[in-house]
Amino acid sequence: MKRYLLPLLAIVGTLLILNSVVWRHERLLASGATVYLPLAPVDPRSLLQGDYMALDYELTRRVADALQANADQSWPESGTLFVVLRPDAAGVARAQRVSTAQPELLAGEYLLQVRLEYGTQVRLPSHSFFFAEGEGGHFAAARYAILRLSPDGRSLLAGLADARKQPL
Repeated sequence: MKRYLLPLLAIVGTLLILNSVVWRHERLLASGATVYLPLAPVDPRSLLQGDYMALDYELTRRVADALQANADQSWPESGTLFVVLRPDAAGVARAQRVSTAQPELLAGEYLLQVRLEYGTQVRLPSHSFFFAEGEGGHFAAARYAILRLSPDGRSLLAGLADARKQPL
C-alpha cells in the first residue's frame, strides 16, 4: 500500500492544480469585463495543428510604436507591461497609456497585461484562434477579438466578432 501512496498523492495534487487553473479561467470567462480589440487576422493552416487564425492586434502595434516614441523612458527588455484601455463611443477598446507597474484606473478604464519581448515586440496571451476544419470562411469575417479581463489585467480570448461586433 505504501508504494502506491506517493504516486496517488502526486496524481491527486496534479488534478487539484489543473482543476484550479480551469476553474479560474472559467470564472474569468463568465464574469470578466468584456472588451473588443480591433485585429488584423492572418489565416495560415498548420499541418500539425489544423485550421487556425493567427491574430495580429492593432493594440500591440500601437503599444510598440508608443514604446519606441518614448525611448527616453527606461522600458525593460522583456516582462509584463500594463496597458490602460478605454472603450470609445463604438465600444472598441483603445490604449490610453502604458506602464511597467500596475496603474490606478479612472472610471470607465480597464487594465490589460501584455508581454514585452526583445524590447520591441508586444504580445497578448491569445495570439491564435483554433477552429474546426472547413470553418475558415466563417471566421474570415473576424474584425474584433472579444477579450474578458480580470481586474488585475489578465485576459482570455472569449471569441471573435464581425464588423458589427456580433460574435462569430
